[in-house]
Amino acid sequence: MDVEQKYIREAGYDIAEDFVETLQEMDIRTGIKVAQFVKENINKVSQSTLVSTVLGGIIMDDNNEPLTFALEMIKTNRDNIILSDLQVISMDEYLDLLNLNIKSNEKRNSTSTNSISRK
Repeated sequence: MDVEQKYIREAGYDIAEDFVETLQEMDIRTGIKVAQFVKENINKVSQSTLVSTVLGGIIMDDNNEPLTFALEMIKTNRDNIILSDLQVISMDEYLDLLNLNIKSNEKRNSTSTNSISRK
C-alpha cells in the first residue's frame, strides 16, 4: 500500500494534492501563468487559520483564449500559505465569483464604516 505525500513545502507554500493534480492537467506555460497569478494576488487574501478564501482568476492561454479558474487558499500568516484547490470553471462561474467577492467587500467596508461612525 503506497502512501501519497499530501502536501509539498516549497517557498512558503503548502500545496495540496488536488491543486497539483489540476495543475498537471494544464500545459507547462499555462501552469506558469497560474503560478504568476498566485504570486501577484496573494496579498489580496486575508490571514485566517479557520477560513479558506476562493479567488477567481483569469489568464490567457497560448491560443489567446481566456482560461478561468477558482483558486482556494488559506493564508495563516505571511510565511504560511496553503494552496488547497484549483478548479477550471466557466466564464459564468468566474463572473459569479467576482460578484460574490465584490458584495463581500462592500459588506465588510459598510460594517467597518458603521462601527466607526457609532463611536
